[in-house]
Amino acid sequence: MSCFRPGGVRGGIGAHIGYSPLCVPRVINGIKCVIVNEELKKLEPMAWDFVMNFARDNELQVAEACLLPEPGSNPSASKRD
Repeated sequence: MSCFRPGGVRGGIGAHIGYSPLCVPRVINGIKCVIVNEELKKLEPMAWDFVMNFARDNELQVAEACLLPEPGSNPSASKRD
């Protein structure tokens, strides 16, 4: 999934790696995982199916979750009325 990049994605630190913002590797509490945004299902259904089938075929755990703001961040600061 590192090659799938929707239009309008900006570069930055690590941009040469080319991860989609919709499917990114992370380490959470010492566990290696891949976070797949459900938006991928709407934008590219075949990519979503690929990821889900890959997880199933390789007997990987899949969990539905939501990301919480990092401690010390101010999520209301990004909201503008």
